Amino acid sequence: MNDHPDFLRFLGNVCKPDSRSKSFVRLTENGPRPITIEDQYRSVVRLILHDGVPEGIRIQFETTKNLYLYSWFVYRFYPVAQHHAYTCLELALRERFEAEMLLAGEQKREHGPGLRRLLTYAIAKGFLKNENFEVWRHRTRVNAKMRTMYEEIEEMSRLGLDQMELDESKVEIKDVDRNHDYLTILLETIPYLRNHYAHGSKSLHNQVLGTLQVVVEIINQIFPKKELENEVSDI
Repeated sequence: MNDHPDFLRFLGNVCKPDSRSKSFVRLTENGPRPITIEDQYRSVVRLILHDGVPEGIRIQFETTKNLYLYSWFVYRFYPVAQHHAYTCLELALRERFEAEMLLAGEQKREHGPGLRRLLTYAIAKGFLKNENFEVWRHRTRVNAKMRTMYEEIEEMSRLGLDQMELDESKVEIKDVDRNHDYLTILLETIPYLRNHYAHGSKSLHNQVLGTLQVVVEIINQIFPKKELENEVSDI
C-alpha cells in the first residue's frame, strides 16, 4: 500500500497531521514556532454566521469550517474547503434573492440565477457595503497612514528638518483614504475562482482562510439579524 499523503491513509495514520502541515511556523515575541492544530482551530472557530442566517446555510458553512480544520490532517482538503465556501455563498445568495429577482423580471433558469448575477444584485441593492469588509477597512487604514507619512515628509522638507516622528495614534482617516472599491474586486474574483474549482482544478495551497472570512462577511450582510425579544414589561 502507498503511504503518500495524497493517497488513502493507512488506518493507523488517519489522525496524524499531514507532513506538509508541520512545515509552517507562526511568529511570536519569542521567535518562530511550529503551527499546531490548536492554531488551526482558533483561526476558524471565530468565523460565525449570525442567528438571522437560515439554519441550513449555517450548517453548510460549518461543513466548510470542518473541512478547513481537517486540512491539518489531509492537506488537499484546503481547496475543497475553499470550493465548498463558494458553494455555500451561492446557496445563501440564491435563497435570499432568487424570488425577488424573479419578481423583478430576472429570466427564470433551470438552476436559478448564477453567482455573478446574484452578487451583482446584492451590490446594486445596497446589501453589501465596502465598509463592512475587514480587507477594505485595513486598506483604508493603510492609505491613511501612507498619506500622512508623505505629508510629514513634505513638512520636513518645508521646515528643513532631518527627521520627524509619526504618531500613528493621530493618523486621521479622510475621504480620500476611503476612495477604493473592494466590491468590484469581489464581483470579478469570486465567480472566477468558483468556476476555477467547479470545472476541475489541480490547485493546491493553504491560503483559503481569507475566502472563508469574506464569505462570512457577505452572508452576514445579506440576512437581517434577529432582533432580541423584548423583555416582558411589568404590568
